[in-house]
Amino acid sequence: MALDELRAGLALVDEHSDEAEFAGVRPDVLVEQAEQRLGVTFPPSYRAFVSELGAGDIAGEEFYGVLSEDFENSGVPDGIWMTLRERDDSGLPNALVVVHSPGDGTLHAIDTSLAGDADEAPVVAWVPGTSTPDDELEAVAPDFGTFFRQTVERAL
Repeated sequence: MALDELRAGLALVDEHSDEAEFAGVRPDVLVEQAEQRLGVTFPPSYRAFVSELGAGDIAGEEFYGVLSEDFENSGVPDGIWMTLRERDDSGLPNALVVVHSPGDGTLHAIDTSLAGDADEAPVVAWVPGTSTPDDELEAVAPDFGTFFRQTVERAL
């Protein structure tokens, strides 16, 4: 399901390539380094996204992902850098991987601690300065593939 949803979102990116700017294919070794640096395993739909597109935006919606192996000295849309920064700045739990910001101060993150069927995990809302590691976070999508497709559809 999640991978089908991701594929539908990727097809929309292809159809609207004039409105999209993504880093492009990332080598498997780089994706594995990102997982190791964060101490998590990416769900299959997010792994496919970062492997195929890396990180970037379409129609003003920016998706955070993997850019390069310099995870410490980077910036948006480097999701590894952003996740590490938020762990330090806002107490983001280690199981969360930041993938998007809607622009209102909220961060959308995959909660890898809740991986279920097919190793997919929900995308949740984390509000720096308000959310705490003990909070039950609001799920905004059941998995990254669904989140990606829905966000791309809304943007277009």
